[in-house]
Amino acid sequence: MYNVRQFKPALYVLLFVGISGFALAAQSPAIWVLGCGAVLLNGWLVKTDRFVPMPRLLANLVTIVAVLYITRELLAGGTRILIIGQFLVLLQIIKLWEQRANRDYAQLLVLSLLLMVAAAISTASLTFGLLLMIYLFLSLYCCLLFHLKVESDAARAAFAIPEERINPLTLRQDQRHLFRSMQKLTALVSLFAVGMGIIVFLLFPRGTGAGTFDPFQYRRLQAMTGFSEHVSLDQVARIQQNEEVVAHVRVWRDGVPVNGTMTLLLRGLALDVYSGDKAQGSGRAGAFSWMRSDPPAPPGRGFFGNRSNLLFDADLWSERNRTRELQRGSEVSGTKWRQVITLQPTGTTALFAMPGPISINPRSDVRGYFSLRDRVLRTFEAPTRPLEYEVVSIGSLEPPGLADAARNAWIKRSALTGPNPPTTNINPRIRDYALRPDVSGSNSAGPLAAQRGPTPADPLDERIAANIEHHLRSHFRYTLDLTDTKRVRGQDPIVAFLYDIKRGHCEYFAGAMTLMCQSLGLKARMVVGFKCDEFSTMGDYYIVRQSHAHTWVEVLTADGWKTFDPTSGQDADLAQRKVSTWQRMKHIVDYLEYTYASNVIAYDNENRENLIQNVENRMTNAAISGTSSMSDAKKWFDSRQFYTIFSNALTGFVLLMVLAVVWFVGQFLWERWKLRRRALRIGLESLPVFDQLRLVRQLEFYDNLMLLLGRHHLTRPRHLTPKEFTNSLMFLPSDIYETVRRLTDVFYRVRYGRSQLTPALQRRLATTISRLDTELQNASPAS
Repeated sequence: MYNVRQFKPALYVLLFVGISGFALAAQSPAIWVLGCGAVLLNGWLVKTDRFVPMPRLLANLVTIVAVLYITRELLAGGTRILIIGQFLVLLQIIKLWEQRANRDYAQLLVLSLLLMVAAAISTASLTFGLLLMIYLFLSLYCCLLFHLKVESDAARAAFAIPEERINPLTLRQDQRHLFRSMQKLTALVSLFAVGMGIIVFLLFPRGTGAGTFDPFQYRRLQAMTGFSEHVSLDQVARIQQNEEVVAHVRVWRDGVPVNGTMTLLLRGLALDVYSGDKAQGSGRAGAFSWMRSDPPAPPGRGFFGNRSNLLFDADLWSERNRTRELQRGSEVSGTKWRQVITLQPTGTTALFAMPGPISINPRSDVRGYFSLRDRVLRTFEAPTRPLEYEVVSIGSLEPPGLADAARNAWIKRSALTGPNPPTTNINPRIRDYALRPDVSGSNSAGPLAAQRGPTPADPLDERIAANIEHHLRSHFRYTLDLTDTKRVRGQDPIVAFLYDIKRGHCEYFAGAMTLMCQSLGLKARMVVGFKCDEFSTMGDYYIVRQSHAHTWVEVLTADGWKTFDPTSGQDADLAQRKVSTWQRMKHIVDYLEYTYASNVIAYDNENRENLIQNVENRMTNAAISGTSSMSDAKKWFDSRQFYTIFSNALTGFVLLMVLAVVWFVGQFLWERWKLRRRALRIGLESLPVFDQLRLVRQLEFYDNLMLLLGRHHLTRPRHLTPKEFTNSLMFLPSDIYETVRRLTDVFYRVRYGRSQLTPALQRRLATTISRLDTELQNASPAS
């Protein structure tokens, strides 16, 4: 019967939201532009009556082309769920442009729902979660409108009376009430669904098979990259310009929270072999690449498994018997740094932590090991979902509490592990550069490099490394813009950096220092990790972004492994970084994303148990606190003997409440009695009580009219209807009679349900009756 005009706008908005949600999940602006552009153009053509449905043959051909394209993408090895989502977007566009009947609309609704399911599998973003909530409410309303449209079309086809003969006022009024009912139904069903969803989410969390879709929900970040001729020149620049969050880190120093008062240095990988212009092994590393050397046999490792706490052994050696002494991590003295790290998938097996980890407690399902040789944490497989783990570190690479003899033995053992400098392919020009006195330093006896002994950990090694660090920081410039490096393409990037370019990002500085130290016989390695000072006061954690990726150098000296950061200007940039309004807004968004990921996406049985335990603890504490407060209040009253005053006040309050109830009940009964009397006066006594009370409030104006005429001796006999009584008043002046007749017509329209009076109309009718009273008083008796 009705032309459901709200359905098509709601459908277009639904399609727009669905395509936007999938484009956000797939991080594909092209999909968003294509899909939303097609929807908006189709909507404009339909609104302007210019739309012509696509021929069936053309639609079928386009569908076949889309199937072939998706098949090619699947065979190419792309992410299957995202490719299927792209196919669903194409199907929606095809179906939208060939829409002819209700069947096409139903298919659009189903395709849109499947697209949002594919998007939900592919992302864990808070923004998408909000879009999904909007989509679910809108889709429910759209489905109800579609059902109404189908039933209305069927009724219109079966109705015997032509549509143009139906009273348009009645049709519009029915439509208005119908759509209000639809909106109320949508709100009611949505509230019930949200309530049931929250209950199911809290009481029945994900259990077995919870990680089925995890590889799809978390897309791998490119937080780290290998150092090679083809990658380092531009890829690292893109990474360090990327503001995507890699990790959230909470830090405590000896149990006291560290709230952004220090720069956080997180070690990841230690790379000590440079391939130079020669590839290292089959598929391991290309030319000009850094990699980690093979560990010595037997490998010195400590293993950890799922949700297990491993206390690593501090690597202590006894000079007397050359046997390994073990000291449990919990017995290590000195400052301890506890870190709780939530790490996003980085595409590597590295776990990041502060230097010198002595224990790890994986809070996520992960298996890995700790290398005693270079003291890094690794997993056996690259994680595909966020990991949360707790690490306790001592902040130093050297085990604490060593005697001089034990320290010397430990340093000698560290010097024997890993590759010797000759195994690294170092260009001779790098050694020539390092031998310069203004680079590695000199004293009265000559260049320092010529004075050191033939073995690592010479007493001069720390001075040589410090001089090289100072030279790089002073004479080279930090930049991410390396667009003019094509002129040195093909030669060793480190040689080009030292002799020609003299500027670059952190991997150039760290790589150059490492190679110069190794070329002089020092034991050195390049460490890849993150250097971060961005702290969120809302969540009390450090925010580690891809732009915080950093490399530095560790050199073995006579006092153990020392850290050097030769990157020029990096510290100044970090020190000058200010927290702006935009930065605060980013922190708020990050806090919401972090809270959503940790409390919603990662919600499982363990979180449910923790939630129940927290609720029980709070209820117990509240009960104890309430009991204590009541006991204190009782003692306070007892000590001052206020029971009598309190009792009298309570009695007076109860009496006032009883009087108020009696008054309200009396008022209610009085109003009901007046309404029943009014219904009797205007002839509504034959209706049910509910209908009487409903109409009598609307028809108050007619009762006032009858009372007004009665005061002028014009009373309606009970055997006359209102219409007959009005016709009997034709002897009145024409203006007065016409006013009474119009008021009687309003009475009939309201009485028999054809209209409803608004408060504004009731006020206008009251004004008309007041004016009628004045006219009757001024009328002569003869009239």
